Amino acid sequence: MAVINENQMLKSREEKMALSQDGQELQNPVLLPKIRFFARVGYAAAAAVLLVMGGALFQYYQKVAQVDLAFKQEQAQYQVYKSPFGQRMTITLADHSKVILNANSTLKVPHGYNKDSRKVVLLGAAYFDISPNAELPFMLESSDMEVTVLGTSFYMRAYPHESGQQLELLSGKLKVQKAYISELDNKPEILLPGDMVMLNRTVDLMEKETFDVQERESWIKAELKFKNNSFRAVVAALEDWYGVPIEIRGQQKSSGKFSGTYENESLERILNMFCFATDCNFKIEKEKVILRFN
Repeated sequence: MAVINENQMLKSREEKMALSQDGQELQNPVLLPKIRFFARVGYAAAAAVLLVMGGALFQYYQKVAQVDLAFKQEQAQYQVYKSPFGQRMTITLADHSKVILNANSTLKVPHGYNKDSRKVVLLGAAYFDISPNAELPFMLESSDMEVTVLGTSFYMRAYPHESGQQLELLSGKLKVQKAYISELDNKPEILLPGDMVMLNRTVDLMEKETFDVQERESWIKAELKFKNNSFRAVVAALEDWYGVPIEIRGQQKSSGKFSGTYENESLERILNMFCFATDCNFKIEKEKVILRFN
């Protein structure tokens, strides 16, 4: 009769360890195969995390490359002027037209300006004093408006963070129309001095009104004037003047009026004086100003 060796019957080292010296099973055998299983699961999880991180990094660098390419293409096509936060910039174009670029604004001027065309692109707000040229009309484009003039002076406000845009004519004559195909009305408006147009694309409405010419002329001269203005009126003027949204936190307690004239003052200095009078604190962030009342 053949004798089967006990070592041949045990198929693994683990089975050996699960038996006591007298051949009886231990109550708590060592389960090494499970340890190996969990180790494999850990390796798989780590590999999955690395794969996700690698994909995220790839998408990030791809986006950076796309932005860089768009910037290079823009630089190849335009001379781009960007005014600093809270400060204006004065620009003289090739045809001797003058532009006062408001704070936090961008003007794109093609490298071939005044050769084949006089078309520029505005993101923000600016005053334009355009040199006459009947053969080469000046054209201004924003996201929602197109303006055509021969020789005139006007102000346009078209910030990307605002839902509405406006155009004010100080001298001369101009034509303005929507820069998109409207479902309601695509008819252009002709403006004379003192006329303005307000456009809100959200409701697809463009209205012609009048405005205070002297107030805009003060803006051109960099004179910020208040005469018995309410708190809200001052805040609106500062948003218009410096091209930045102002967020109010807390409740403004004083209901007083504000008067004063300021010339070429920085946004920070104006806010210091304003908050001293209204007992508030302010914080200038990258894209907005926060006024906080205790």
